[in-house]
Amino acid sequence: MLRGLFSLPYIIFAIVVAALGADDSPNATLVARATQIDWDRADGQWLGEIFPPASTLLAAFVPGGALSLSIIGAISAGIFLQKLVEIMVQRRFPRSTIVILMLALAGNPLFFYNATQNFSAFLGLLLFGLGLSHIVRFVTWGNTESGFRVGLYFMVAVLTDVTALVYVTAAAISAPFLRHRRDGEVGARRANALVILYPAASALISLSVLNTLFLGRPFAGATREAFTGFGDRMIVVLEFFTSFEGLWVIAPVISSWLIAVIVRRPGAIFISTLVFAAFILGFTLGLLPDGSTGNIFITMTLLAIALIPTARSTRGTLMIDVVGMFQLAIGWAAALTSTTLAVWATQILGA
Repeated sequence: MLRGLFSLPYIIFAIVVAALGADDSPNATLVARATQIDWDRADGQWLGEIFPPASTLLAAFVPGGALSLSIIGAISAGIFLQKLVEIMVQRRFPRSTIVILMLALAGNPLFFYNATQNFSAFLGLLLFGLGLSHIVRFVTWGNTESGFRVGLYFMVAVLTDVTALVYVTAAAISAPFLRHRRDGEVGARRANALVILYPAASALISLSVLNTLFLGRPFAGATREAFTGFGDRMIVVLEFFTSFEGLWVIAPVISSWLIAVIVRRPGAIFISTLVFAAFILGFTLGLLPDGSTGNIFITMTLLAIALIPTARSTRGTLMIDVVGMFQLAIGWAAALTSTTLAVWATQILGA
């Protein structure tokens, strides 16, 4: 019931946007690409065109086109938000903290847009966020089952969104910098990183081998736009971060640093910084799909939730709530200054 209630606003939003006739979105682009694949070919040419396979296959075979992807994304959002509440209750978060963090994440236009209009990137972020919630249990608490869950969540994220290639790798590399339960044991940090990264790496290697055998090129379709125009994109990034909009993209990273300082987990500063750098690298490499916005804000909010420990003082809780309010303001500022969101909203109003 709770999952259904959480999903309802996003389902209504998706239906209203579709009814207004707005048909220019990342979901529409994904469906258009999936329908261009010749699934009746007797050879393996389509094998190199489906990456990332999870989202491409859904876009190709789920009836209803972009609207169906929007509905699936809305339902996924409801399930994910319920899981977040479950995680925070299990860690005995005060109700004030739960309400503030949920409003900062779910009550934001960026979350509505990604949930209903950018299925591939959104599902990748959700899986990544669920993986993050288990990293602390695995690395800091020594819960082996959580380690396997992290690896599987990250694997499916990589098979869902091309951008996940960079931020999943960043999270796996930075995980050893968290406080370890088996600190002092030789090879423990390397072993933990391997458990996290192995499923995703094995899936990618398998796809690479198949592409090489049938097409002569590893990830033939995945690299169709990557590594082209790297210098031009780097110039765009540098100019972007000197703009007013760019400042609100950097702000969530500062917020995650504050949370890390409050909960006394300095390793989390390295993780958030590396994940942020991974998103920038993903854009400069051409891995970030057109129409993407709010990815950094959503990821940093999820990272903050994942790293807050169970035991907290009253003072610590108050400070976390203050940072949560700051994050809520950042999210709305980022949404209201987002060029991508403004262009999309203008198209809806025009329709």
